[in-house]
Amino acid sequence: MKSSSNEIHAVLTRQQIIDQLRANGITAGMTLMVHSSLRSFGYVCGGAQTVIDALLEVIGYEGTIVVSMQSGDNSEPGYWQYPPVAIRFFDVIRKSHPSFHTTHSDVHRMGAISKSIRHREGSVTTSHPAVAFSAIGKYARFICRHHPLDFPLSKESPLGACYDLKAHILLLGVDYDSCTAFHLAESISAKRAVILQGGAIESSVGRIWQKYLDYDYDPDDFKNIGLMLQHKGLVSEFAIGNSKVKFFEMQPAVDAAVGWLKERVV
Repeated sequence: MKSSSNEIHAVLTRQQIIDQLRANGITAGMTLMVHSSLRSFGYVCGGAQTVIDALLEVIGYEGTIVVSMQSGDNSEPGYWQYPPVAIRFFDVIRKSHPSFHTTHSDVHRMGAISKSIRHREGSVTTSHPAVAFSAIGKYARFICRHHPLDFPLSKESPLGACYDLKAHILLLGVDYDSCTAFHLAESISAKRAVILQGGAIESSVGRIWQKYLDYDYDPDDFKNIGLMLQHKGLVSEFAIGNSKVKFFEMQPAVDAAVGWLKERVV
């Protein structure tokens, strides 16, 4: 029998993931902000469940995992880029998009691992219409206790709580442009323009389209910020299966990113 071109030639197990995480500095009690691509690993026996089980095993009961739960379609359509939408549909979207729900709103761009975290028993999800966070572990409720509608990626947000907890960033098969923590640096630097955003939320009178203030974020700078961090020796790089992993401390990374933005953004 001829083998299929799609035949699995390597299998990644929970124990192998645990071993690589521990060998590369992930320890019990850490707060991890995780961004991930399940596909990047190759075949994982058990999929997203296995990756999350491995992470939770390594950080233990004293640790916490935090993931972004962004619902980019629940935002002002005039700012959409991937793809953009014709102006004639702006009002239709504002009137028709469902309000954000912490358990079943569409977050299709977040990937299988992040979405699985949201549905884990004991997880907590914030209710921001566009840039929610989910967390599980010791500090989940502390991190998600407050998420302002205005400037939702500021020091007053779950990102600020992660910064104060001296969280670490774990990029599993994704690049620096996926690193939500750098939006905190944009907020602190005050180098981005302030814009009027909007999203569908539930209110005392039912669903409404709520306007709010935010920064005009630009993740196009994030890869250069990441290269700067690497040059400073702040990033550990290794592999788990086929996944290229980047691991670094949040506080010094955000502080360095703030300096980079202040020097280079007019």
